[in-house]
Amino acid sequence: MNFLIPLVPTIVFMILCVVPLSTIIFILKKQIGCKKYPINMELLRGPGHSLQMKIEELTIDILVKALILPLIPITLYSIYATQVALSQKNIGSTVLFMYLLGATLFILSLSRDAYKMIKERTLLRLGYECKIAVGQELSQLAPFGYRVFHDFPAENFHIDHIAIGPQGVFAIETKGRAKTTKQENDNWKLQFDGQKLIFPGWIEDKPVKQAKAQSAWLSKWLENATGEKHKVTPVVAIPGWWIDGVPSGDLRIFNGKKPTFLTKGPVVLDEKHIESIAFHIDKHCRDGETTAYNV
Repeated sequence: MNFLIPLVPTIVFMILCVVPLSTIIFILKKQIGCKKYPINMELLRGPGHSLQMKIEELTIDILVKALILPLIPITLYSIYATQVALSQKNIGSTVLFMYLLGATLFILSLSRDAYKMIKERTLLRLGYECKIAVGQELSQLAPFGYRVFHDFPAENFHIDHIAIGPQGVFAIETKGRAKTTKQENDNWKLQFDGQKLIFPGWIEDKPVKQAKAQSAWLSKWLENATGEKHKVTPVVAIPGWWIDGVPSGDLRIFNGKKPTFLTKGPVVLDEKHIESIAFHIDKHCRDGETTAYNV
């Protein structure tokens, strides 16, 4: 058991770090458990609901790694200092090198993971804020008889927004794309050629394919749920960009503002059908949680 003696100060140090935090968590959970909240129903999912959950998880993971990083050198130094004090002689350079190498590799590994998490969180935050913005703009459709739902959980993905009104059902996919910092001409414009989104510096076709695939999936889902066939029109929203595009079949594209263009067209759904579709969408948007998310 003598080999444990050098670890005693380190163990005491770790206990002093862990016990207060564990006590706070215990008290917090106990306080929460003593409360009975008046809400006894499943709430509708808001815009970017699944992204918000992922952002919260990443935030906690980043904070944990940020707390662990400074503890690594302190812990190793505590072990080293204790060994020197107990042995009354300097530790060999080989042992010291191993300490430094182990600490460096551990710190680099945690730092790399934290960097990846921070980068992912930044992208998720951009997507989340854009979905919130588009979700708020879609509230303009209410006076036109539309029902709007958000973050509809599907098989392994989420449909960002679903708008149901007299002009039909629309599956809206929102994509958050950051602009470049260079002050150049037209760096805020994107071109849509019917198949691809042409940004200043890069080209994407995934959002278009994704919107079409999700609308097709939703159409089949509604047929199974309501017993009737309903066409679902795909829509792509790219908030904050000036979009210069051409029509691409039924697909609509806009910059997230003034979604009332969806109300321009022939009436294909009466109030009875709108309520029927909204009933099934509403019910599904209140069922549990899923882990898939789209940026």
